[in-house]
Amino acid sequence: MKSKTDLWYYPFYPKSWLASTNVLDLECKGAYFQIINAIYLNDKVEIYEKHIPNILGINKGKRYNRIMLAITPFLKVSNEEPLKYTQSKILKVRQAIDKSLEQKSLAGKQSAKVRASKRAKQGQQVLDNRSYGDSTNINSNNIIIDKYSTVDARKEAERKRFNSQMLGNGV
Repeated sequence: MKSKTDLWYYPFYPKSWLASTNVLDLECKGAYFQIINAIYLNDKVEIYEKHIPNILGINKGKRYNRIMLAITPFLKVSNEEPLKYTQSKILKVRQAIDKSLEQKSLAGKQSAKVRASKRAKQGQQVLDNRSYGDSTNINSNNIIIDKYSTVDARKEAERKRFNSQMLGNGV
């Protein structure tokens, strides 16, 4: 249905971000932003707690515990075991994006079916015209003239007359 390449952006509201994260220091804000991005890019819109040190590029210890203590109130804890985190706004955004992608996919599939059926009908009509001949494309001398023809009927009749005269004169 979708891949990570479909998820180029999500709405970011700086005023809301500054108001909600003003209690965090710079390191915690950066860690929180990294975690939000990881949550957004994950197909299930959640991440395991055990993956957070790898996402942040730090080892478990005092620094990790201090960051997690600061940003855990901003995250939503999943009910399942092992412990997973998600973020409510990111979850809503992804649900809206997933719904939009599903609608676009369905519309594209329906459009493709309609185009295919029209092409099939047009192909049959062209085949029918070729096989039975179209009376409007035949002139009085029974010469078929199509839209790609470069010789008009008068010149063709003159050429035939000239050739018959040449053959009759023995030249």
